[in-house]
Amino acid sequence: MIKAVIFDFDGVIVDSEPLHLRAFQRIVETLGLKLSPTDYYLQYLACDDKSFFKRFLEDNGQQYTEREIARLVKEKGICFEEMIGEDIRIFPGIVEFLETIRGRFHVAIGSGALTGEINLILRHKGLSEFFGFVIGADDTENPKPSPEVYLKCLERFRRDYDGTITAAQCVVFEDSPHGVLAAKRAGMRCVGISNSCSGDELGLADRVTESFSEIIDDFPEMF
Repeated sequence: MIKAVIFDFDGVIVDSEPLHLRAFQRIVETLGLKLSPTDYYLQYLACDDKSFFKRFLEDNGQQYTEREIARLVKEKGICFEEMIGEDIRIFPGIVEFLETIRGRFHVAIGSGALTGEINLILRHKGLSEFFGFVIGADDTENPKPSPEVYLKCLERFRRDYDGTITAAQCVVFEDSPHGVLAAKRAGMRCVGISNSCSGDELGLADRVTESFSEIIDDFPEMF
């Protein structure tokens, strides 16, 4: 019996990845480096801001200190927030799906994005009412594919709603291979949404779909 639904954010609910890419590009250019869209989507899509800068600098043979990483993360966050006013597309079918599951399940967001950025976009798009809470990168120590973000969601569900809920009673919606792996490592069921990757790349998911519209009449009975 499914009791809870957890959504990744970027690439699942809203198409904010292009803004993240542009913000990252703007910051790394100040370091004399370049980030191509291909590299971003293939290598860094599941990274939170901190792990992105560490991996990107390492991949480009650059040394860094934790203080420098913190500065870059802050600058990227400022840059991203300045871009929020630009149009961020909500993926087709997500609002209808959220309306369908409202009141039937506990619903949360578990993401590698910063909590403040997520809440800002949710308010901007009028989606805040659908989610009980948000767990973001600043609430965890380890990025996906670590299961930490989803295990923290489970802890919060148990604390705030239902102390008996298990990982197997949670369904995660993810758009990246690392995200799918994180959900499975947490012991949860996972639906891969092929907004950012091909269905084959999301093969570890229990089910893969192109949009929420395809499963709105089939959830959660498909499990």
